[in-house]
Amino acid sequence: MVNNKLVFFGTSDIGIPFLEMLRDEFRLQLIVTQPDAFGGRNRKTPIIPPVKTFALENNIPLEQPEILKDERLLQKIKDLEPALGVVIAYGKFIPASLFQIPTYRMVNVHFSLLPFYRGAAPVQRAIENGDSTTGVTIFEIVKKMDAGPIWAQKEFPISPGDTTESLWKTLSLGGVDFLKETIMGILGGTLRQYPQDESKATYAPPVRKEESRVDWNLTAQRIIDKARAFTPWPGLCCGVGEQRFILRKLKVSALVHDKEPGQVLDMDRESLKVCCGGGTVLEVRELQPPGKTPMSPFCYCLGNRLPVKLC
Repeated sequence: MVNNKLVFFGTSDIGIPFLEMLRDEFRLQLIVTQPDAFGGRNRKTPIIPPVKTFALENNIPLEQPEILKDERLLQKIKDLEPALGVVIAYGKFIPASLFQIPTYRMVNVHFSLLPFYRGAAPVQRAIENGDSTTGVTIFEIVKKMDAGPIWAQKEFPISPGDTTESLWKTLSLGGVDFLKETIMGILGGTLRQYPQDESKATYAPPVRKEESRVDWNLTAQRIIDKARAFTPWPGLCCGVGEQRFILRKLKVSALVHDKEPGQVLDMDRESLKVCCGGGTVLEVRELQPPGKTPMSPFCYCLGNRLPVKLC
């Protein structure tokens, strides 16, 4: 009988659909997630990783090590004699002392078509750059980030209306059966790895909150792509006086202009029209003031004045 014992490393809720499949289809021996964090006022409210909740609800052994080179953890995994380790959005590098333990080592489920978009934010950067396709890559973990040999890849389209939130869901749900098939191929000996082309490698650095400020020098379409990429976090914001507003429901206007980017071109009951780079115009159909619900620019202006130029 083929050894189908697995260990899982993950933290984010994107791993939950995959965990449900691993629980049902294989012998899931152990879940490893990061320690609880703390947030809220005075950082006293515990933030429990969704993967931990899954482990507790399903009575699956759980570990939350501070460091992955912990000798007790290494020995525990050795004693389990797993065939494979599966890593999905764990959030830390897996050391060689750990990824070399399973018979077939460890695989990572990465949400891009490697070697493109290695790094922490492949989904956000693909949308931000206006890509029309992305994918799921299952590769063997090595010492270099996201650079290991590939077991399998699957391409997925990015629709014009996709946000990071919706595309994560598509890739997560669509990737579950793909991971199952890949693991069965690895354990059954029907798959062979192939190396990544290092000359084509690109990187997807983490999204920083400072990136949320809109750059009106970009074209209207590029601004829309950034807004899609930064939904749900950190949002795409503009300055109205001393306040920052999240821009929502954006559309490229058919209008053109010869003014300075950021200037308000027009406003009616439907939208606010703002000058952007390359002579393009952006229609903004909703603004969300700090701490308030989204509203149309027209409704906002019933009790407030918009400046002639946004920043």
